[in-house]
Amino acid sequence: MRTGSSPLPLALRADLFAQLATLELAGLPAQRAFASLRLPQNHAGRLVAMEKLLARGVDLAGAGRQSGLFTPLEATLIAAACSAGSPAASYRRLGEHYALQARLAGEVKARLALPALMIVLGLLLAPIPDLAAGRIGAGAYLLGVLQPLLLIAGTLLAGKWLWQRSEQDTSGALANELLALPLFGHWYRDCCRRNFLASLALLAEAGLPLFDAIPLALQTVSSATLRRQAQRLLPALQAGATLAQACTRVPWLQEERIIALITTGEHSGRLPEMLLRLAAQLDEELAHTATQFAAWLPRLIYALVVLWLAASILGSGAFLPQMPEGL
Repeated sequence: MRTGSSPLPLALRADLFAQLATLELAGLPAQRAFASLRLPQNHAGRLVAMEKLLARGVDLAGAGRQSGLFTPLEATLIAAACSAGSPAASYRRLGEHYALQARLAGEVKARLALPALMIVLGLLLAPIPDLAAGRIGAGAYLLGVLQPLLLIAGTLLAGKWLWQRSEQDTSGALANELLALPLFGHWYRDCCRRNFLASLALLAEAGLPLFDAIPLALQTVSSATLRRQAQRLLPALQAGATLAQACTRVPWLQEERIIALITTGEHSGRLPEMLLRLAAQLDEELAHTATQFAAWLPRLIYALVVLWLAASILGSGAFLPQMPEGL
């Protein structure tokens, strides 16, 4: 990818690859296919760069990587698919994969929008009894609203920073602490398993040898600690082990279901199919988890906001009888 360019948003990548699959099946040449596509203004430059590179004779995968339209993994996958014939199947798989991820992320964000609004309204309404009674002025009211908002924003930023530090932590100390958290640790491992196995399946299906596919698939694992553990895979394969045997040496790939399906795939000669089945099962489980999370977290936030508002109003004494001064 171009220096400093980040991957396209998930929904945009899903739409891009779905359109490319349709155009490829329709028999449209790559240059004409990309010329017919449209991207939002802030990403349109990548598409223009892609068209120019294709016009100069750069191959499809190379042009996608250089323009920033494809990630390195996508470019390798498409290059392998083009060598085998047509990238249509790879386009379709990538489109489906990103569409699911975008849907899950969008579902959670949509469910959290109303609770976020409730928090803001709660902050605005809670100090009103004190303001109406004259116990605080307008400045104190604004400060009382802004302070919690800044605290929440600071907490979210600190959590994001801590997460990023844990993902980059090669020593494993911080990452292991977070991975040991109930619910979160299991969910995060499942995400990493899904990303690795789905990428490995797509690369193997496109005809890439495992020795070349594994390092590329590991690039989709965001945790440096989990990637370091998975570095045992290639030496094991080079020593003559099967993929199933190599996976038993990686803690987060030692799940019985993973070993069983990979073993079946290797014995039957249908390893890509079994890996895709594994990835589909993990997708279903993650979708269920995301649905539950999106359903219950807003309820918890609603309850906390209601309790907080009730405590603020009752604590203000607004509904208590006021004794006249001097009595």
